Amino acid sequence: MKLINKPSQLRSLLSLFCSILLLLELAFVAAEDPYRFFDWTITYGDIYPLGVKQQGILINGQFPGPEIYSVTNDNLIINVHNNLTEPFLLSW
Repeated sequence: MKLINKPSQLRSLLSLFCSILLLLELAFVAAEDPYRFFDWTITYGDIYPLGVKQQGILINGQFPGPEIYSVTNDNLIINVHNNLTEPFLLSW
């Protein structure tokens, strides 16, 4: 007694098997890139970059600002609280 007697049945069975295998693979491989969260407060403050006092922009009271430790594909979420009297733009 043959279980599969037509080529179309074989293709259907193979297609079903591949679909189940793909779904199982997707279910067990659900890795996601890590998220890194930062909370920054931007203020004015005194800085001494060349030994001479001047007003500068501080991030969390620091100049230069805090280091960001991350690698390729990390998701960075940075909440910025601007306490300056003007708009603040940060780019990198």
